Formats: sequence, C-alpha cells, structure tokens
Amino acid sequence: MQLPDDFIRSTRQLMGDALYATLEAGLSTNPLVSIRLNPFKLKAGTFDVHGAESPVPWCPNGFYLAERPNFTFDPMLHQGLYYVQEAASMFIDYVVRNVVQQPVRMLDLCAAPGGKSTCAYCALPAGSVLFSNEPMRQRAQVLNENILKFGVPHCLVTNNYARDYQKSRLLFDVVLADVPCSGEGMFRKDAGAIADWSLTKVAECAALQREIITDIWPCLKPNGLLIYSTCTFNAHENDENVAWIAEHLGADFVSVPVPEAWHITGSLIDNHPVYRFIPGKTQGEGLFMAVLRKRNTSETEGVFAENYVQQPISPKALAALNVLSHGPLPDEIKGKTALPHQSKALSTQFDTAAFPQISVSYAQAIAYLRGEALTLPTDTPRGIVALRYANSPLGFVKNVGNRANNLYPQAWKIKSTHLPDTPPCIIQHR
Repeated sequence: MQLPDDFIRSTRQLMGDALYATLEAGLSTNPLVSIRLNPFKLKAGTFDVHGAESPVPWCPNGFYLAERPNFTFDPMLHQGLYYVQEAASMFIDYVVRNVVQQPVRMLDLCAAPGGKSTCAYCALPAGSVLFSNEPMRQRAQVLNENILKFGVPHCLVTNNYARDYQKSRLLFDVVLADVPCSGEGMFRKDAGAIADWSLTKVAECAALQREIITDIWPCLKPNGLLIYSTCTFNAHENDENVAWIAEHLGADFVSVPVPEAWHITGSLIDNHPVYRFIPGKTQGEGLFMAVLRKRNTSETEGVFAENYVQQPISPKALAALNVLSHGPLPDEIKGKTALPHQSKALSTQFDTAAFPQISVSYAQAIAYLRGEALTLPTDTPRGIVALRYANSPLGFVKNVGNRANNLYPQAWKIKSTHLPDTPPCIIQHR
C-alpha cells in the first residue's frame, strides 16, 4: 500500500513515531470481516454463527468471521437476519447503551448505507423512535432498502439535508452525525480512498462538517446529545471540530467509560474524552467518535425536561420532510388484487397467518432473489403466497397455477446468474 507523502508526514506528526508505526503496520494487513446479527429476528440460543472467530467486544450482536464468504448469495442477508458491518462502526451500540437510558427521539443524520442506524436502533431503549436520514438521493434508496430489510417498527427513513430538518421544526433528544470525511480510516479497504485523499480534501471536509453540524444544531434540544463520528484519523476533522462545536455552538463533552483491553485511543491534541480506532491497535478500521451535550440556557431551563419521544410527531412536521418509509411500504393495487410489498414480509410485525406459507429450497430462494418466476407444489393455493427460507420469511409470489409470478422489487434483485454449489450457511439454526 502506497500512502500519500502528505498523509504520512501529517499523521506521523499527530500520532508520534510509535503509534504511527502501529497504524502503518495495521494498514498493511487484510481488513477484518465482521457481521452484526438482527436480534429482533434471531432469538438467542436458537442459532450458531458458522465461522465466527470471536465476538465484537463493544457490540453484543457483532461477530468477527474467519474469512469473507460470498454474502450476496446468502438469502439470510437479504432476509435481514444479519448485516455486514465493519466492527469499529459497531461502537455506536456501546455508546448509545451508555449515554441513553430512557426512550428518545433520535436522528441519524448521514445514515447511508444503514449500518450505524440499525446498530443504534438495537441499543435504544424500548419506545424510542429513530429517524434515519440520508441527503444524497441514490444513497438514500440504499438506506431505505437496508432499513426495510431490517424490518423494525418506529424507524422512519428520510432523504433530506440538515437544513431541511429545521423547516420541520422537529426536535431530537439525540443526533448522530456520522459526517462525510476524507476517508483515511478506509484506506485498508478502499484503494480509491487513498487516490482521492489530499490535504485540500481534509480542509474541505472539516469545513463541510462544521456547516452540517451548524445546520442541524437548532434541531437538537437543549441538554440533548450529539454523537459526532468520522472514519478518518486527522485532528482537523475530529478533535479540532468537536472542540469548535463545544466552544462556538455551546456544548459539554460526555465521557464514556471504555475498557483498556479494547485499545481505543483518546485525543491526540488535548484532554477531551474522544474515541479513536486505529488499525493495528484496535480490531477494526479507522473511526473517531465523541459525545457532546448541548448546553441549556436560562431561557430554556426546565422547558425541555421531557424527552421528545413523548411528543407526538405532527403530520405538518412530516410534510416538511421527504419521507421514504415508515415501516413496510403499502400494497400495490393491480386490478382487483393487492400486491404486498417485499418489506411487509421482512417486517418483524408481519402476520404470517395472513397468507399461505410455502418453504423453498436454497436454489429456489436464489431464483426468487433474482426476480425469476418459480414453480410451486401443485397443491399450493392460488393468489398471494408468502415464501419462507430457513424458517424465516423470504418474500411474496402470486401463484397463478402453472407458475408463481415474482413480486421481489426490481431494484433489490441479485444481478449475478451464478449459483453456488452450497449455501454460505453463516447463520445455522439449531
């Protein structure tokens, strides 16, 4: 791996020779492979994780795998039973569990592709509501797909910029801002991030990050929590920015107790409590995270005592946002038939008694995920049929007798025609 000279010089100056040598050695090794299970679909004690080397210590649902399987051809991934996520980014689970003790209304501002949103949702107290937002339209579609596959209620997906949220007049108890960054923490996984890096980009990202936080700041209630995150190492986008937020926007740092055995690095320029993941030292890619509490003012003291999850979300507020989904998408009416959307089958609230159920083989499951028509047993009822694979909902077909027409969304289909000889079997039911 050939790192940019400016990166080597500036990062060594920030970290010192010993820590930089650790980083450089870490970047020369292969990226770790990790997944996070969906606890709302997989009940503890009912399954095993095949190929799991060890659990991710800061996330109860995370596991490191010994090698990288071909995830695309595992129906269980598409069923939302697990999510492929880099281990360091699962640290949001630990942070949320430590700083959020009561139900809240939370906003994940820059959420695509959805890893931190679904991870944070698992850590939130019951009764919480999560807004999962992505400003970029194409990335928002990917986010929506992943949230719908995860299948949980009380999660809205929106496609808006931070300033749009001001128009909604919604207030949040917690805002997670995993802001766009220069991507230094992804060098080991993405050669394109190395080619795209420059000191100019670092400066541009640092300025953009301050703009994003400034735009969303009015939507964070006084005494609310900002969780600031990047996947980069430098201090300009990290330590300096959170110090700027504290001083100029008015916030205090919140300390999260972290076991020394995790080898997480603190601030490299001051004594503020921040959390830095450095490949070679910590088991994951590069990550920076800090928690700040917005200061109360004399004018607002006592006004915001209740968490905002207690306040109903008005239709007027939602009308100001581009809401892509709030739970399963509605049925499509074709003639006299209501065609259910795939997201209904993948919802944790899916009523399995509402449709005839047919279990399918691995080959049939992959054919379904490719959008192909299926042939079902001759005694299968006509009409809408719910398919199951590995004892979990897979999706819907419309059985017309000689074939079953596929209702899987076009945009979600597997494009490859390859069929592995055996399924990946990452999750094995007992």
